[in-house]
Amino acid sequence: MSPLSFSDQFNQLTSLLVQHQNLWRPMPMAHTQLPWQDEAPLYQWLATLDNTELAALNADPGAAIKKLATWWPTLNALPTLTSVPVAEHADIEIDARLSVGVPGRKWAQIQAYLEAMPQTDETTCYLEWCAGKGYLGRGVAAITGKSVESVEWQSALCEQGQTFANQKALPMRFYSLDAMGDAATSVMAGCDHGLALHACGDLHVQLLQKAVVTGMRALTVSPCCYQLIRGEIYQPLSVEAQGSALTLSKADLKLAVQESVTGGQRVRRQREQEVTYRLGFDEWQRDVQQSERYLPLPALKKSQLSQGFTAFCRWGAAQKGLTLPDDFDQTYYLARGEARFVVLEQINVIKSAFRRAMELWLVLDRVLYLQQHGYRVTLTQFCERELTPRNLLIHAERLHGDRLHGDRLHGDRLHGDRLHGDRLHAEKETA
Repeated sequence: MSPLSFSDQFNQLTSLLVQHQNLWRPMPMAHTQLPWQDEAPLYQWLATLDNTELAALNADPGAAIKKLATWWPTLNALPTLTSVPVAEHADIEIDARLSVGVPGRKWAQIQAYLEAMPQTDETTCYLEWCAGKGYLGRGVAAITGKSVESVEWQSALCEQGQTFANQKALPMRFYSLDAMGDAATSVMAGCDHGLALHACGDLHVQLLQKAVVTGMRALTVSPCCYQLIRGEIYQPLSVEAQGSALTLSKADLKLAVQESVTGGQRVRRQREQEVTYRLGFDEWQRDVQQSERYLPLPALKKSQLSQGFTAFCRWGAAQKGLTLPDDFDQTYYLARGEARFVVLEQINVIKSAFRRAMELWLVLDRVLYLQQHGYRVTLTQFCERELTPRNLLIHAERLHGDRLHGDRLHGDRLHGDRLHGDRLHAEKETA
């Protein structure tokens, strides 16, 4: 069976997501009962699962897909449609002293990114987008010896990054600029190769769009936090996505990033407590306001949870201009919150089957956008999901004439010909 082109893969994912949107669209926090009352086998199966089994299924989307495919056979295509080749890593050495101050997991992600990132002799200057303190730029400057221009809007982080770079004699220069502004574009114009590791939402989209405008030669981008957009509705980039039948809200986009592998037992217990408190408060406000709508609360310091459920509800009421009565029945509403938490986890199990499909749909929108603007693009996984679930890496190089940089071959497959020797699987630009 021939591998799919990016366009075919995207279109088939679109069809599947549209067909089964009744399964992945429900917002777990908003429902007091399962939204699939008419789907008897699904409803009955979910009712048999305890919290441990629900947690296990949430951590294993493949198992959820396999079970759902017994009722919706078209879902058997999901594993193939969400398959992305693993990047072939170069053997590079990075001075361990450059990791000073960098959390261990983040440094391991940077190392994996750098090992998967194609390097070319044509690059004279790299652009580090949404740089923070320049952790990624440190590694790039060290292993390539090329200059790195680092754009970061927080001036304090720029100062710290520049101080470190100066101490280590790294060819880095920091710019305290808003990545969304025009000034950042002028910095980009002097760089050959744009880099971003987990730049959020509209920020990494801006990098792609500015690169197209300025004619940047190459990009290596790992997207993240797709839901962090300015509008309430996702604005597709590619012609294919703009013409598709799939319209996504900001809430829909959260599905792509709901998987987390960084928390231990303590973090999971804390999440369960916080979500239960929020749902218990929601049960109370629905009664008080005679409402059927979920009332979201702002973020809070985790330390507040130690003050107990009543204190949480008093805080939540104050946030929404409500008053918690002195005779508030915390036992009753906490029990209702606990019952809602089970419903929420049941919904999340079903949604988990579509997490990677949603993320890949969004990433392929970016890939197709770059192809349409004259780039040859590869898409790989640069690390295992245990290191970070946001492990997709887009690498794009602007085409020059009929061939890309001498003897590198055009491919027409997701898993076919290679770019940079044996480094990455490549795909031909679609005509």
